[in-house]
Amino acid sequence: MKPKTVLQWIFAGAVTGILFPPFILLGFTRKGLTSKGRLCRPLANLYTKVLYGAFRVRVVHRGIEQIDPQRPYVFMANHTSIADPLAVALAIPQPFHFIFKKELARIPVFGWALLSLGQIMVDRENTEQARAALAGTISGLSGNNSIIIFPEGWVSHDGRLLPLKKGGFHLAIRTGLPIVPVRIEGAREVCPPGGSGHFNKGVISIQVFPPLPVCGKTETDIPDLVEKVRACLTLERPGSS
Repeated sequence: MKPKTVLQWIFAGAVTGILFPPFILLGFTRKGLTSKGRLCRPLANLYTKVLYGAFRVRVVHRGIEQIDPQRPYVFMANHTSIADPLAVALAIPQPFHFIFKKELARIPVFGWALLSLGQIMVDRENTEQARAALAGTISGLSGNNSIIIFPEGWVSHDGRLLPLKKGGFHLAIRTGLPIVPVRIEGAREVCPPGGSGHFNKGVISIQVFPPLPVCGKTETDIPDLVEKVRACLTLERPGSS
């Protein structure tokens, strides 16, 4: 590992150790996902601005004006780098709840923050548990609190969009929350997947697309919704090869 990368990790660890504990304590004292989620957004914004400012990473976004900041949505983004979540969190104006894999909960401090601040843990190896966790959010959310999910389920190492898992689409239909596709570009160049986690200077672009209504939709409509989201994330028209 290069010395610069080591310094980046030391800096990130120090910032995590300073910023996270107060929010973790506050999170454990609050009841309900909605209240906890409202704590996560200011922490994520501050954390991202400090880290990305130090690493000379800039986040630009387009299309935010197409969504109502007072309404909740299910945001679905492509996943090409560990830099994706913070960039998305910085761009989205709503309080949010990430759907995250259970392995992340084992990371000291960072994992504790995910659990105490109302983020939603799923077991990717246990489909039933994953669906139960997603269904549990239905009764726990209110106001404009929104869901952020990476429907591929994994980081794409070659940059091509992986098949989209259907859990988030089931959630959107059950809650009636519109789906908002979010395309991320540039994160792969900033922090290449499969490497040491080094951050390069660069720009991450977040493109927010118009909401896809799900009112009146059923599970039989999921394939069509999947295709529409996939088309947005890959800049393809539905049905194109």
